[in-house]
Amino acid sequence: MSNYIVEKFNQLQKLSSYQSDFSLDIYDFFLSKNLFKNGQAPSGKPVLLNALSDCSECYYGLQIDSYAEGCFHDCEYCWAKSDLSKKEMWNNPMPLPINISEFWELFYIVFETDKDHPLRSILEKRTPLRIGSLSDPFMTMDKKYGVTLEMLKILNHYEYPTVFLTRSHHVIEQRYLDILNPSLFSIQISLPSLNENFTKVLEPGAPPPIKRLEALKTLVDHGIWCTVRLNPLFPIYADGVYSRNLAKGTPSDFFDFSYIKTLSEYGCQSLLTGFVHLNSNVVELIKEKTGVDLRSLMSQEMKDLGEDFRYSSSEIRSYYEMVKEECSKYKIEFSTCYLGLGEAYFWKDQDLWDNKEDCCNIKNKVSSFKKETREIPIFKRLEIESPNMSFFQRVLHSLWQGFKSFFLKKVFEK
Repeated sequence: MSNYIVEKFNQLQKLSSYQSDFSLDIYDFFLSKNLFKNGQAPSGKPVLLNALSDCSECYYGLQIDSYAEGCFHDCEYCWAKSDLSKKEMWNNPMPLPINISEFWELFYIVFETDKDHPLRSILEKRTPLRIGSLSDPFMTMDKKYGVTLEMLKILNHYEYPTVFLTRSHHVIEQRYLDILNPSLFSIQISLPSLNENFTKVLEPGAPPPIKRLEALKTLVDHGIWCTVRLNPLFPIYADGVYSRNLAKGTPSDFFDFSYIKTLSEYGCQSLLTGFVHLNSNVVELIKEKTGVDLRSLMSQEMKDLGEDFRYSSSEIRSYYEMVKEECSKYKIEFSTCYLGLGEAYFWKDQDLWDNKEDCCNIKNKVSSFKKETREIPIFKRLEIESPNMSFFQRVLHSLWQGFKSFFLKKVFEK
């Protein structure tokens, strides 16, 4: 076992008001198989995803995963899988537990000492944390290793607001429900389709849709604010059918507007959607497994832009408007996610959000969600995440990001 993890953990047991019953023995297996690089578990320190990326307008960009470098759900459209697979760091051979001592130490330092820490000013304001962006926190493996459960206990102890992203029905196991405080935590359940044959292709390791629907119902019944992520949203017809009145043709089986009614029957209160954008490899896989050639649905204009699968902005907008209309019928609050589509989509579709203060629709729903990472100046984000960047570079990037956001906001103001 790593001496650093043990020594830090034992030190925290003596000093911290939080007392842990977590077993560090879980790290022995990973060390014995040489799965940790240089013998060190992945970092337990959160990162600001919206420092140098297209996530700059993300409300909850302070992010960490309980397991790193993989996810057993193995979703084909996952951008983390795409990026890490190129480096042979995805499920090679399995996701790795983060350094739980480092995670605990961060909250101990900020809330129980006067020591300096780069994230102190952010955590002191209780800027919400996001868990599950790159790996599902409630995978089956957490039954054995319990890292997510321990993080939940730590977050609950320090009363820290957190949103969890998951595709797993395990989130409703009693050990989690006992800790999921409705005033601190929100759950987002990803459910891009109710067609099980389709989800088996795109999310081979994830639970079937019905399991996720049942989990949604249980969480709502326990008073936990849940949002269904209809993301990615797949098209029914070819690009232009709704925005330019083209002939419909044969519908796909990926999505149907009747899904919204089904979601309402399981207690869905809030829905967040973002239109699909896939690289050519995933397009070929879907064609191979389902017989549907997604590129045949694209307009020629979009095909001319490259091999990736994408729809025109006018057609995407039409889908959003129709999904919102269906949500309104069943009193489900609606919002959109721009990640993967470009920052313009953050500004252009805000008029559709039911909660204008938060695209994730958690503010005013969970009492502890008061802050957002958008409030952190770009310069400060870069100072934390890119300490080797020169002062001049940080200034230039801050000015550019500020100008870009200002320009896009003005263009799409309604």
